[in-house]
Amino acid sequence: MMQTATTTANQVRDEAPGGAALSTVLAVAVTVQTAGSFVSQGVYTLVPFWRDTFDLSQSSAALAVTAMNGGQILSMMALGRAIDRYGERSVVSLTLLAIGISLITGALVASSYVAVLALVTLLGALYASVQPGGARAILRWFPPGKRGLPTGLRQAAVPLGTAIAAFCLPLLATLYGWPVAVMAQGGIAAAGGVLFWALYREREGDGLTSAARPIPLAALIRQLLREKSFCRVLAAGIAMSAFQFTFTAHAISFMADGLGLGLVSAASFFAATQIIGILGRVLAPWLSDRFWPGQRARSLGVLMIAAAAAAVFFLALPTAPSAWTLVPVLAAIGFFGIGWYPLFLLEIAERAPRTAIAATIGFASTIGLLAMSLGPYFFGLVVDFSGYVPAWIALIVPVVLTALPLCTSNLRPACAPS
Repeated sequence: MMQTATTTANQVRDEAPGGAALSTVLAVAVTVQTAGSFVSQGVYTLVPFWRDTFDLSQSSAALAVTAMNGGQILSMMALGRAIDRYGERSVVSLTLLAIGISLITGALVASSYVAVLALVTLLGALYASVQPGGARAILRWFPPGKRGLPTGLRQAAVPLGTAIAAFCLPLLATLYGWPVAVMAQGGIAAAGGVLFWALYREREGDGLTSAARPIPLAALIRQLLREKSFCRVLAAGIAMSAFQFTFTAHAISFMADGLGLGLVSAASFFAATQIIGILGRVLAPWLSDRFWPGQRARSLGVLMIAAAAAAVFFLALPTAPSAWTLVPVLAAIGFFGIGWYPLFLLEIAERAPRTAIAATIGFASTIGLLAMSLGPYFFGLVVDFSGYVPAWIALIVPVVLTALPLCTSNLRPACAPS
């Protein structure tokens, strides 16, 4: 039977850490996640500059994003296992410092697009430590009933870092050239690594032994997939990963072409959706812990149904809808369709074996990355052959089908109250 956080929660007898310690851990986790997002998501903002510099087609320039995500897919599970073995402080700090050194050095010597692709692949492979490391830090320091808000705040740092990168990096690239922008990414990464090493400490006596021998990978995957509750949550994460990132990839085109809004207006509405998503990532897990304690899986299912319903309304909008009609629908998609992730992450982490929390997050995140990569592509294929209506239906149906078991079944809480 899976050894979960539930089975060992009552073994941890240490006095709960004080508020100052928790505030420090949360501030460091949010800051480092913001820095990591600035570095990784900044790649998206530099694609147009690489396209112009190396005279690339749109598809060739987009390979930079594919390469970065591919790097994460290749290394996520290995880094998760390293975190479980050696601790998040050392692994996250060293990988961020390595990103900094690599980007600063690479920006000075990269003279071809092939070199840029190699550089961003390495960036993705090293950045893959930030998600499992940060999630494990929250589990180590915060009691089960109070993990929702800190997880939401940390996850809100992802769009925050993206927004800062979108503001700063294109400006640097325009004024001084893209190598300077890449070196700025490297400097932020190195600073994040130093900050994490200097200010974060792994909590002693929390039941997570970093030096424990890791569960063999094949055995871990078999163990996870035997648990029906874990598989239900994982399936929901796959469906929502495809939903969120397909919406991200195609919403502007759909609003511009399908709804007749034009690119500028469509992009503005899309940006507002992302801002609402930041609020969703903070408030959704907090509301779940506050009003539905111990039922995060059910809360996740409710959010998914709400996101699917909002997408149905989005599809049904008339051509050239008024702002009064469009904004509430996009706000709902942003809140529910982006705010779902902290609940999913906590469910995955708390259902993991205690000695393999980061590896389990790495496993789930790797599968999620595959869904993020494939979802937009297949959505586009359906649009090309059949139009937007079948494409949106094909995207919404898996969300509903995977959400219903979470809403209607009595899944055991992932962890016992502390």
